Amino acid sequence: MKVYLTRDSVAMGDDADAPHEDTRELPAEVPVREAVASVVRSGYLAPIAGGRASWVLTGAGASIAVVAQQWEEPRFLISEGSSLASLATGDGVVEWHFRYLAQQDPVAVHEELRAAQAT
Repeated sequence: MKVYLTRDSVAMGDDADAPHEDTRELPAEVPVREAVASVVRSGYLAPIAGGRASWVLTGAGASIAVVAQQWEEPRFLISEGSSLASLATGDGVVEWHFRYLAQQDPVAVHEELRAAQAT
């Protein structure tokens, strides 16, 4: 399954490659948690000096997970065991965007997004 990635720039020097497009091929049945982990482990997200970058992964019209440079694993806002295919658009492509939140507290971001989705 094709996963189309974009991410925000983290600094002026990073803007040259914006929107940082990349495409991955992953099995449709892979759980979302494994798909996200593979992207994060690949080095796709720009590392930040000080090691405290926060990102929100969005796709299919919703926030999917909060990713923090200082965390071992993302914290999900959807069922992390869902298959990757469940997030595909009508054309069978998964489109993910990582929104950069600088050094915002990722715990607070996760809690705020969870609360917003619960209402």
